[in-house]
Amino acid sequence: MKYSILEDPRYKHIAEPKSILFQIFSFIFDLYANTVLTFYTPVKVIGRENIPKDKPFIFVSNHNSHMDIAILAYATRMGYEKFGFLAAKDYWFDNNFRRRFFKNLINLIPISRKQNPESLDLDDTMVLSKAFMDLGNNIIIFPEGSRGEPGKMQRFRKGAVKFSMGLDVPILPAAIIGADKAWPKGEKWMQSVPITVKILPKMDPPKSEKLSESAFNKSLSKLTKELETNITKAVKELEKDASSEIS
Repeated sequence: MKYSILEDPRYKHIAEPKSILFQIFSFIFDLYANTVLTFYTPVKVIGRENIPKDKPFIFVSNHNSHMDIAILAYATRMGYEKFGFLAAKDYWFDNNFRRRFFKNLINLIPISRKQNPESLDLDDTMVLSKAFMDLGNNIIIFPEGSRGEPGKMQRFRKGAVKFSMGLDVPILPAAIIGADKAWPKGEKWMQSVPITVKILPKMDPPKSEKLSESAFNKSLSKLTKELETNITKAVKELEKDASSEIS
């Protein structure tokens, strides 16, 4: 019988309905986040009409704050439970206690950072991602990788587009401003600063199974560049509008 990553006891919960504990935590998290993002760091959302209603998507944005995941979930009105995140297998899944504890708190999908005998193939991560999205969920990916310094964007990596093409799901780009001032990298506490999120029109991937390896790589680079350009432009426009309102 052929091995399936979905049968692995370390990962099978990803493709299963959420536990009662997870649902309770998700409810509490949403209640707290919605209160903070409505009253303390008020979030203005532009472009909710661009959110796909009939298909899961990969939510992609710039990344400058601890708050970005909560902000994106709030912006969609879908709630924390409906979003998953790629997480380092060696840190989050290879440790039994950490894996069992956090599976009731956050939707994590394993991806290997290093290649070794214990590594997970990218195809396996794709299978787990598809199973998670088949339940009506979405995935958040920050193509900059890690949080950048306040007010600065890093070059986009190709992972978000690669997953979009591999899973045949659209990318939903978004631009966030203000979060880098409300809770910047290196700070322990939030500040009361208004935040704006602009959700851009979705980007549908080309059918990757019809592409040669050369054409696939070309499309991957082109779409990643287009994604970076669109989000960078939207960030600059929001910052310009915010400056005009202040002056």
